[in-house]
Amino acid sequence: MKLSKREIASVVVMINDIYEILNRKTNKDIESEKVLPVVAKVCIKLHPLYKDNSFFISLFKFVNELLLLKNETSQIDTTNQMNNKEKYKLLSLLEQFENSLIENAQFHIYFYNCTTKDIKIKLGLVRSIGEFTIYANLLDTMSSIKEEFQVFSVLIYSGQLSKQELANFDFSFQKGEIIESLDKLNNEYKNLDYYRHDRLYLEAKLESLKIRQDIQILLSGSSYTMCGLFEEHMPLPARNVAVDAQDLYYTLKTIRTALAYNRNIRYCIVSFAYYFWGYDLSLSTSMYQYKRITEVNYPIFKDKHNFPGNPDVEMNIISTSITPIKRRLFQYKSLEELLIEKVKLSYKDSRYYPYSRTESETLKHDEATNLEFAQKRATSHNKFFKYMNTVQENLKLFDDFAEEMEELGVKLILYTPPVTEYYRKSIDPKLISGFYSCMNPLKQKYNFKLIDLFQSDTFNNADFVDYDHLNDYGAKKLAEILVKELDF
Repeated sequence: MKLSKREIASVVVMINDIYEILNRKTNKDIESEKVLPVVAKVCIKLHPLYKDNSFFISLFKFVNELLLLKNETSQIDTTNQMNNKEKYKLLSLLEQFENSLIENAQFHIYFYNCTTKDIKIKLGLVRSIGEFTIYANLLDTMSSIKEEFQVFSVLIYSGQLSKQELANFDFSFQKGEIIESLDKLNNEYKNLDYYRHDRLYLEAKLESLKIRQDIQILLSGSSYTMCGLFEEHMPLPARNVAVDAQDLYYTLKTIRTALAYNRNIRYCIVSFAYYFWGYDLSLSTSMYQYKRITEVNYPIFKDKHNFPGNPDVEMNIISTSITPIKRRLFQYKSLEELLIEKVKLSYKDSRYYPYSRTESETLKHDEATNLEFAQKRATSHNKFFKYMNTVQENLKLFDDFAEEMEELGVKLILYTPPVTEYYRKSIDPKLISGFYSCMNPLKQKYNFKLIDLFQSDTFNNADFVDYDHLNDYGAKKLAEILVKELDF
């Protein structure tokens, strides 16, 4: 069944209304008992018209799954809320469906009581642009243009117009609404969320290696290197490409990308905690680690590893507060590109934390509290060695990597990070023995160094920002130890 242009526009407007409702609580759980039934009714209404649209069917199935899930859990969870993971996927599916409706669309743009100087338009999709101060003249111009399928009329206006007047157009936007959303996008890049910050930070560090061919030392791994080693403490030009929660797979992916950009790198220092062999970020179930795939690693490397979902569906690259039709019409993308370049420029030579970090969590608490907090942290790591499939996969990954580094002439230095006495007391001895049962055969096979600092007495509790991460004082000590191993 072929829909009219006005019917398609009506569906797009309906989707955008849902889109905006979902975004009213950006960082909080959405009350699914209020939102889901609305989306479900829309899907049921549209099903006869769009049953052959694969994007609609994906949306329809997901909404149905959510409804079934909420009905099953309503007896246990009386709040019955949609979490952020579900919300982002729903937003993405709505966006994909809407984009499929207007994929080949073009537009006649009409400005009323405002001009093209006020709002920048993406000209590639525009058939014509007109500016008017008299509404009757606007209608006369519209009536003279031949109606065409997939060529929509768009009104951008300032001031007040009645619903009847707005109904003459397929889409209508107030000037202030567009300016407000542009300002919001600008503010989002001044106050980046955690995941977008890390994606841009890592991209900036990696991309800088294309220009900084003088870099000879690469600092990599997870948060232990991210906040525990500083470029300026190295004796040769260095670049820190570590970010939080990285596993072995994405650490090696990062190193290989860095080496592809800069073949003058001679040394690679990598944090390698005891739990690293059994850790696979892509199989982790927490929302935080889930978004480390969809929002950080996948957008950079286009590699989902063992992630069971579809990151193309679930990643959130541009602000979800901007509806798809607005992105298609207005220059959000060009603004975002400018903002991204500005942010990256500020990141490429900076520390991850651009401010001093000298406090220590352990100094704020008594002995019992420190032991309790450290045990929680260590327990989250002790579990990893039971994942034997991951251990075996990581062994093979590292074996191949170590051989590759020797062929490239890159000297590899691994270190197990230092920890507080409280964390040390809570670690499972089996995790340590398992670590060495994997590492020792590889040490015999390849010529890399392993510096185990887990039991080091060089560090005291005042050197740690928490129970297993160094502060600035500890970072200086760590650099002094590792620099001695460089043999330059």
